[in-house]
Amino acid sequence: MLILPLNNEHDKKAFDCGETDLNRWLAQVARQHKEKGVSSTFVVAADESSTEIMGFYAINLAEVINADLPLHTRKRLPERVPVFRLGRLTTAKNHQGKRIGELMLFDAIDRVTRIATEIGGVGLLVNAKSSAIDFYLQYGFEKISDHPHNLFLPI
Repeated sequence: MLILPLNNEHDKKAFDCGETDLNRWLAQVARQHKEKGVSSTFVVAADESSTEIMGFYAINLAEVINADLPLHTRKRLPERVPVFRLGRLTTAKNHQGKRIGELMLFDAIDRVTRIATEIGGVGLLVNAKSSAIDFYLQYGFEKISDHPHNLFLPI
C-alpha cells in the first residue's frame, strides 16, 4: 500500500466509506481545494498505478488560540498559534478493519512534522467525530478547551 497525493487518475466517484458527505467531498471538492490552495488530499492505493482509493485524508493550515491548547503546550507561544488541521480521514467500507486509518494517521503525523521543521507549526489539530475520539486519544492526541471534539497532538 502507498499513500499518494490525490490525482486525476484516482477513481473518486467509486469511493464509498458509508458516509455520503465524505464521499461527496472527495468526488466534488478535494481537487478544487488543492487547486485553490485550501487543502491537500492524500489517498491510500495498492500501488502507483492503482485507481482504487482505499482511504483518504486531507491536511490544511490552521490557527488556534494559545489559551485553548493543553496547558503544558502553551508556554512561550504567541496568542495565535500555527497548526496543521487533519480533516476527513476515512477508509472505504470494503477496506475497513485493515488498519488503513492508522496508516493514514501516521503518514499525516510524519508529513506535518517534516513540514513543521521547515516552515513552523506546533501541532496537529483534528475535529473528531464522537465515534473517532478514542481512536485519536490512543495515539497521544489531547482534548482542547474550545470544543469537546477538537483534539490536539503537539509535534
